[in-house]
Amino acid sequence: PLTPADFVLTDENVFMQMAQQEKREKAGLEQTDVEIMEFEHLDPANVMVVPYQTLREVSSPLQAIAIRFRDPTVVEQRVVDFISRLSVVLFAGIPEVSPEGKIGRISVSVYSSFGHASPQGLSNLFIPIAIAALIVLNTMMGSVYERFREIGIYSSVGLAPVHIAFLFLAESCVYAVLGAVSGYLLAQGVSKVLLWQGLLQGITVNYSSVSAMASSTLVMLVVILSTVYPARRASQLAVPDITRRWKLPEPDADRWHFEFPFTISGNEVLGLFTFLTRYFDFHTESSMGNFFTHGADLSTHDAEIGRGYRIETTIWLAPFDLGVSQTIRLASMPTGNFDIHALEITIDRLSGDVSSWKRCNQRFVNQVRKQFLIWRTIPEESKRQYGTEGSELIEQGQASALQPTEENV
Repeated sequence: PLTPADFVLTDENVFMQMAQQEKREKAGLEQTDVEIMEFEHLDPANVMVVPYQTLREVSSPLQAIAIRFRDPTVVEQRVVDFISRLSVVLFAGIPEVSPEGKIGRISVSVYSSFGHASPQGLSNLFIPIAIAALIVLNTMMGSVYERFREIGIYSSVGLAPVHIAFLFLAESCVYAVLGAVSGYLLAQGVSKVLLWQGLLQGITVNYSSVSAMASSTLVMLVVILSTVYPARRASQLAVPDITRRWKLPEPDADRWHFEFPFTISGNEVLGLFTFLTRYFDFHTESSMGNFFTHGADLSTHDAEIGRGYRIETTIWLAPFDLGVSQTIRLASMPTGNFDIHALEITIDRLSGDVSSWKRCNQRFVNQVRKQFLIWRTIPEESKRQYGTEGSELIEQGQASALQPTEENV
């Protein structure tokens, strides 16, 4: 019947059937196959037919959907097309059509479908995936050796080997995302053309299936994993030595004296030391970072070859409850070759235990190293201004009067 089903009465019949089945199981009787219960439909005298808009206005919930086709011969095909897209149970009255085209009696059938996916055939993808991985590996290895000079530049400006490796991993991530998205869009376009041409009869294309997402994820993983070895080779080319990370040497009693792993040209050394002086002056409050200082003094000194510059300051290292304090002297030493200055740092412990002093200085020296990297990103005009300001301060003997500014934040 086309009238809506009475779900209350139907549920009662289902409960009665389940109770009878449970009694049969307790009695040890043979279990019978459960049949689909027929829906109890409302009597036509209790049904009112109203426009759909009126139904919406009174906020009546949807009870049932019934469709009648004008052409009885297309009912089964339409039902099959519809049920293949949804995982539902559908009752349909299918008329019997004789070879002469006459419509016979109508039999009620139950149609149902469910989604099912099987990993069968996944092993056949191993060889294509291996070939794709080797292609990506060969491409990235070629990219590493073609950019050998570029890797050297990265290393010379202060990038660590792990940072250089992550540059290539980031590049592979871009390839992976672009490749997966492009392939997904291309597959949609090709399938759309095939549907227009009628070449996919009987096939339902699901663009949002789990299989499509799993395939895209697999492609991206293959690309990224194939770049791990080339990225490692790039990091090895950046630092061909055994030591992969710069470490502080062991102190001599309460003094640390070592050469900093940076060099600076003679025309920039004064500007750099002025920049570092202002950096130390900015940390005149304990809340401004991982160390505290009363300020820094900028001066000159006579080296073995020419004149150098020197910064002297006293700092307290965080965490401050450890009571670690020390004096810092950072000096530039002219090397006599191509107007290049080497940098030496001397640290003298004033208070705090030795183990805490060593541990806190590792973080402090890394922060100072980052300031050297920041200096190389400053525009040339600003570097010249720092140099001019440093000359005036040295001449006036007012290096300690520098005030912190926001430029070093």
